[in-house]
Amino acid sequence: MIRGQRQGTGEVPRLRVDEVGDALLVSVNGVHPATAAVTRALPTETGRICVVMTDPALAYHPDLGYRLCRWVPARYEAVRLISPCAGMADQSGRIPAQHLCELLEADVIAPVGELVAVPGGTMYALPGGADGAEGQWLRYRPGRPPLGAGRRFPLPEWERDLADVADPSIPEVTVEQIPAGLWLRRSHSPAGPVEPTDLAFAVPVQPDTVTLLVSRPGDPPLPAADLRRTIEAIPAALRERLVVTPYGDTPVADGALGATASAAANRTLRVRTGLALHLSGRGAQVAAVGVDGAPTWIPFAREIAWRPHGGGRILSWTAPTDQLLPAGPAQFMLNERWLVEVLEAGLWIREVNRTEGAAVIRRLPLEAEHCTVVIGVGDEDQAAPPWRAVDRLLNRLPGEALARLRLAVPAAAGQWFAEDMAKGLRRTLRGLAPLVLTPAGRLLGPAGEEPGRRTGSASEPTGQSAPPAGAVAAGAPGRRKSTSVDEISSLLSYVDQIRQAPAWDELPGASGPPRSPVAPPARPSLGRAAEGNAQATSPTDDGQAVLRPPAPPVVVPQSAPVVVVAAPVAVAASEREAGPEPAPRPARRAAAAPVDEDANEEAPE
Repeated sequence: MIRGQRQGTGEVPRLRVDEVGDALLVSVNGVHPATAAVTRALPTETGRICVVMTDPALAYHPDLGYRLCRWVPARYEAVRLISPCAGMADQSGRIPAQHLCELLEADVIAPVGELVAVPGGTMYALPGGADGAEGQWLRYRPGRPPLGAGRRFPLPEWERDLADVADPSIPEVTVEQIPAGLWLRRSHSPAGPVEPTDLAFAVPVQPDTVTLLVSRPGDPPLPAADLRRTIEAIPAALRERLVVTPYGDTPVADGALGATASAAANRTLRVRTGLALHLSGRGAQVAAVGVDGAPTWIPFAREIAWRPHGGGRILSWTAPTDQLLPAGPAQFMLNERWLVEVLEAGLWIREVNRTEGAAVIRRLPLEAEHCTVVIGVGDEDQAAPPWRAVDRLLNRLPGEALARLRLAVPAAAGQWFAEDMAKGLRRTLRGLAPLVLTPAGRLLGPAGEEPGRRTGSASEPTGQSAPPAGAVAAGAPGRRKSTSVDEISSLLSYVDQIRQAPAWDELPGASGPPRSPVAPPARPSLGRAAEGNAQATSPTDDGQAVLRPPAPPVVVPQSAPVVVVAAPVAVAASEREAGPEPAPRPARRAAAAPVDEDANEEAPE
């Protein structure tokens, strides 16, 4: 078949070049709305225009040069070609980007391999080619050899410094690049090989911050020594920009993630409590991720500043409800005598001037399946809280936190305090007793038993007839129904459409109708057909996947497996080298995003 003609007819299909936002969309016979949404979100470059092609073979269309001459070189000096594999040789041995470069007599930047569209407008080149060559953008120049142009567009300030990261050569551990930075994980995971649909590729790229993603949901915790060796291999210039991010509960064995990372870096580090994601209607948020790799709820503590051998301090937070008056860093007034303090694990409700047991309570780790609320202090001599105000506060929590709520009382508060809580919050607890927080930081039932670990997802039955002590089931009588979990902004995809649709010079309908390019799971990618838990998500018309609320969960505490590590813990040389702590800051509650009326418009045909 001769490219440029339809089989048996000799007709050349009509080429369309449409301005979408600040870019050009090149198509034949129309495109999916998701492709137009990707085009509309592309950032601008000085002197260079983005040209989006669903099929890199459109570079050989005889009308392309004539249609593009209005923009190149009349208005722009160069082109960035947004088309998967456009920078590598096709089956005919030609390179579409090089052909377009010679056609327009202008520089053309194109990806080698497939692309991932990261929420926020970043395009990331995946490793491509039969030999698995490193993904990158190449700059093709007329009459000269191509040059490397990085892996990300736009190019963040720190990308060039990533080339100086030495390979730590840790057995059974992989350190690889992701759009937001680096990912440290086990090489062989029970979850199988990593796909571009993984939420690790959905973390937004920040121009001045490098994300170090640690572990993977469902994997055993990484040895602390492996994390230390990885951080020590990162150049000092990148450590200043580093923000450590856990991917799932208990990413590291033998201690807290922030304590291990800050000691290895010998400086104060920012540590997120969960995975940074773009949430529809709420902007950039930090979400806890369950063992199945799906977001569960949005913690109130977003970031913690960890100082080497000095503990952690809440650095960024959100208010649990809008009806609370701020009283200090990560603290809000419940009334004139009681306050609500934001914890990594959830909330702590206590008297204003009482902090007994604070060291244990504030060290409670975040768990993806639980929003833990501790009431009272570690002392039997304390006043009873205003239970009506506490009950109103709990029922005003966001729906995803309310569905995973569990209540706890310090063991030192005494039996009377636990009984008074069960009576004062009887509608919320539904007659159950709260959990007991021991001085060792363990959450136990009223009889001293430790509830077992959940093995299924939030939507799977566990075989138990009733929730354990302290668990609060969603949708209980007398309480407001939990709201739907917020939509997760999906990665817009169109490569699956490319593979299913006929080529531009083939008869229409020869390959059947194209499938929707938006993959069903909540973490699709631009480059491969997405696979995932279709029961948990469903695509919408605007190319977004909606995270559906789970069934009322049977909430059971989880205990992390213990892994013994023989390597010693690194010790900071001096306290002065740790660096100053960042100033704490409350996170502004994101307002509802305006409806993009163009997002659902049909693409030009």
